[in-house]
Amino acid sequence: MKRRFLTFGLAFVMTCTLAGCGNAEQVSREAEEAKAHANVEDSIVSNKAVKNPYVDEVKIAYVAHDISTPNNQAWLEGIERECEYYSNITVQSFNGNSSAEEQVKIMSEVINQEYDAIIIQCSDGAALADSVTQAEEAGIPVVTLNLDANCTHSALVQALDYDAGRLVADEIAAATNEQGKVVIIQGIAGVSRTDNLEKGFRDTLADKYPNMEIIASQAADFEKEKATTVMNSFLSQFDQIDGVFAINDAMAEGASLAAQNAGRLEEMVIWGADGEKDALAMIEEGTLTGTIYTNSWDQGSTAAKVALLMIGSEYSSHVLTKTPQVMMEPVVATKDTVGTIAQEDRW
Repeated sequence: MKRRFLTFGLAFVMTCTLAGCGNAEQVSREAEEAKAHANVEDSIVSNKAVKNPYVDEVKIAYVAHDISTPNNQAWLEGIERECEYYSNITVQSFNGNSSAEEQVKIMSEVINQEYDAIIIQCSDGAALADSVTQAEEAGIPVVTLNLDANCTHSALVQALDYDAGRLVADEIAAATNEQGKVVIIQGIAGVSRTDNLEKGFRDTLADKYPNMEIIASQAADFEKEKATTVMNSFLSQFDQIDGVFAINDAMAEGASLAAQNAGRLEEMVIWGADGEKDALAMIEEGTLTGTIYTNSWDQGSTAAKVALLMIGSEYSSHVLTKTPQVMMEPVVATKDTVGTIAQEDRW
């Protein structure tokens, strides 16, 4: 696949590499500007056999970690919303079924079928690194979504995981007068989102709140039912739990259910991270303390915008030493602030 150079597209990506980019509206405006100039650029390079992503048939693959989860559904819908305006673009979704091995197989098929771009949430960044590199070498730009690959590639569109963990630590410390005993319900070990959220949380407690104590941590693999089991175990082990940090909302919901069933919900604050609509509803009803909200529709749309900028361009990740990043803005959602998140923005 020969790539036609889009001056703006490369400038945008390099800007994100150096400084980060948290404003999805800016991405949207700049993507529209790139499209507006597409016909002019075509006339300039009309003597070359190039692919115009706004004229030729374009295939984009979305490879999900688990297509059934609210996050994955919202990202897919955001991608589809961005691409529905173009009759020549097809978005095909693939379910990784929470398996890196399955995602590797899907990536091989997508590369062989010569898709024009891949948007993927990597179940295991190390296991998917070779597949992502193979795609890039085949001229297929890869945009990772929240769960990154352990290799340099076209772009990463990510929630501010480390800062989300930091914000939760501050909130739990404030609620417990900086004296609390805390448990962590972890996601899948080695996954970038799990590691970064937990690191932000732990670093903040260690640096700012010396009287806060993390008394236990255990993985529940992002799953509500497993988190309920883990929380039940914590409740049986510890007479005092002041705060719970679950790495995603599904696990926070499971923790809340366990605490309610044990009659101990009022003893503690429980926080998640994602901002899915069920968690926001629980915050409003008082069964969940808070979460860090990210607009996942907007995040999926942003990933699609970035992919479209790269399709047909001469941009190559081989010139990079680090994957460019687009960072999405986090919103602290509590009972006092959750009303600021409009219904139409709840996924």
